[in-house]
Amino acid sequence: MGSGSYNSIKTPAQETRMGGLQQKIFAMSYEDFQTLQKPNPAATTPEGRYVIDTAHVPKTGKGFIELYCTKDMSEVNLETIGGADRNSFRGTGKFYHPGEALDVNAFANQAKNDRFVLLAPLPGKTQLIQLGNDEFQVQLKPSYATTTNSGDGRGWTFEIDVFCADMIMYTASTIPMKPSA
Repeated sequence: MGSGSYNSIKTPAQETRMGGLQQKIFAMSYEDFQTLQKPNPAATTPEGRYVIDTAHVPKTGKGFIELYCTKDMSEVNLETIGGADRNSFRGTGKFYHPGEALDVNAFANQAKNDRFVLLAPLPGKTQLIQLGNDEFQVQLKPSYATTTNSGDGRGWTFEIDVFCADMIMYTASTIPMKPSA
C-alpha cells in the first residue's frame, strides 16, 4: 500500500444525483477497437487519473452501438473485492430491453459469447461510467422472459459482469458510433 495523493472532500456540489442510468447504454465489442484509450496515470490531479478524456478509436466500419433501456430498469454497481492490501472492484449491473424484435434477439444471441466495453450514461450528466478495458472486458449475460399475462411483459434482461481495478469516467467530447449501414 502506498501513500495516495488525497484532497479534501467537502460539501457535494449542487448537481443532480438521480439514480440509475439514462434510457440507453453504449456497447462496442472489444475486438472492434483500434485504440482503447486509458486514463492518464501522470495526470496533475488525483481525480484526473481516473478519467478518459480522449475518444476511443474503432476499427474501420466499427463503433459503439446504442442500446435502449427501459427507464428505472438499468443500473451499474461496483463492489469492492479482494482482501487486505489487494482490493479492486467487481462491476455488475443490468439493463432491460422490452420485447423480442429480431434485432434484439440477434444481439442477445451473439452477445452471450462476446466481450464488450460499455459506456453507461448517468442522468443529468455528460460523464459516462466506462466498464471494461484492455485487461478485463464486460461479459453480457442475456436472459429472456415472457412473464405472465398480468406481469410486466416480455423482454430481455442483460446482466453486466466485469472486474475493474478502478471506477473510470469517460468524459471525451464524442462517442465514436458505428456508421449506419
